[in-house]
Amino acid sequence: MKKLFLALLAGMMALSTMAQNRTFTVKGTFEEMGDSVHFYFPQLRVGKCKPVTGQMLEVSFDLVDAETLRVSEYRNGADAEDVEGYFTVPAIPGETLIVTRGADGKIQMGGSQFYVDYQEAMNSIEPANRAGEEFIEELRQKMVAGVPQEQLMEEYQARVPVLLQTFIDAVMDYVRAHPDQDAAAALIAELPEQIEVIEAADALLTERARGSLAANLYKKGLEKAKRKAEEEAKQYALEGCPAPDFTLMDINGKPLALSSLRGKWLIIDKMKEYYAKYQGKLEILGVDCNDTVEKWKAAVAKHEIPWLHVYWDKDDENCDNPLDLYSVKGFPTKVVVDPEGQVAKVIVGEDPAFYEYLDSVLQ
Repeated sequence: MKKLFLALLAGMMALSTMAQNRTFTVKGTFEEMGDSVHFYFPQLRVGKCKPVTGQMLEVSFDLVDAETLRVSEYRNGADAEDVEGYFTVPAIPGETLIVTRGADGKIQMGGSQFYVDYQEAMNSIEPANRAGEEFIEELRQKMVAGVPQEQLMEEYQARVPVLLQTFIDAVMDYVRAHPDQDAAAALIAELPEQIEVIEAADALLTERARGSLAANLYKKGLEKAKRKAEEEAKQYALEGCPAPDFTLMDINGKPLALSSLRGKWLIIDKMKEYYAKYQGKLEILGVDCNDTVEKWKAAVAKHEIPWLHVYWDKDDENCDNPLDLYSVKGFPTKVVVDPEGQVAKVIVGEDPAFYEYLDSVLQ
């Protein structure tokens, strides 16, 4: 009886050890690009740098949950100025990733079964992904060639929704064909952070795959999308309400209150073309929230930005916080204030319809 008990206890301990295996290992050869490789987890803000020695590199991490790993290749050490290239890949506790680079320079994944499956998943969406990349490169070349921005924007608006839907369909097709695969769950994290899109993909998975560690990758994206929607709802709720006032130091070191600008339409953002177009009717207040004072002033001078500027010092507890007042969580965010001091419109991101709106109220 005692031996049976001890054997059962040993078996339970072995199972427990297996269940708690949180070691993620990545191996690879990176001789073709750079002299060192940086393995970095953006969410955890931890990483390791390894020199390229001509041998297979190996590095391990103790992970509690699935994370996104960024692998960057450098010359002259881990200097951000000399980055040669990078790619991202899901890092799953207990799995081993082996990275190789083919003759065409493309990254191939292997190792444990998860990464064999994940490479298959990435291959399935590669044509859709490549189509998007080729279009962006096409626009970039046209921009360099001097094609008017308005024409490029029209092309962007016409083609991007179609390209994006093609990409979404490719991901959905793979998940639908592999509903019980952890790699399919991880692939969902490649979808745009749109609540209805992610939830539709989630519904295609089996209960087992939905509960896998790999599924936590897209679940984090889903939670982020929901938080973003809540914050945007708060921002849009400002429309039609008095603009929250704040006072910050301008570029000359003098206090500037938002309320002192009443009498004109006001945009809290950066916009050069429309400032010149509606000079006298429109004022723009640029709010710097990220740079040092020196970088802020240098950027204003370098780009010859002609409108008003203020600086939010996030380290000063007594400094008004415009990000909280206007529920800003993403950049760029544009807040339009009418001449009476009411918030007329809030725009998050770049939306061409915004400029049509300005024309409608200012002409």
